[in-house]
Amino acid sequence: MKYLFYILIGFSCSQSAEVTKVFNINGMMCGHSCPMKVKESTNEIKGVKLCDVSYENSNATITFDDEVVSAKAIAKKITDFTYYKVELNDEKKTFWEKLFGN
Repeated sequence: MKYLFYILIGFSCSQSAEVTKVFNINGMMCGHSCPMKVKESTNEIKGVKLCDVSYENSNATITFDDEVVSAKAIAKKITDFTYYKVELNDEKKTFWEKLFGN
């Protein structure tokens, strides 16, 4: 029974899914306070491990536990906190969706 407990604990720990995603951030106007504001917006999100913001590339690379928080929730939190337009870098949009929005 003791071994079963350890196996279950080990299995559950190995199932946590830490992922890294790139979020495009449109609206940053400067290279100092804007990236700090984006990073600050992720500080209170449970599950976010690391946030690296690049003003030059207009994006943020965020490492998070996707069992605790979703990429969509992170994007919404950043948008609500900063008013910047935030979307996942891997979202595929047509020309018309890019031109006119969703």
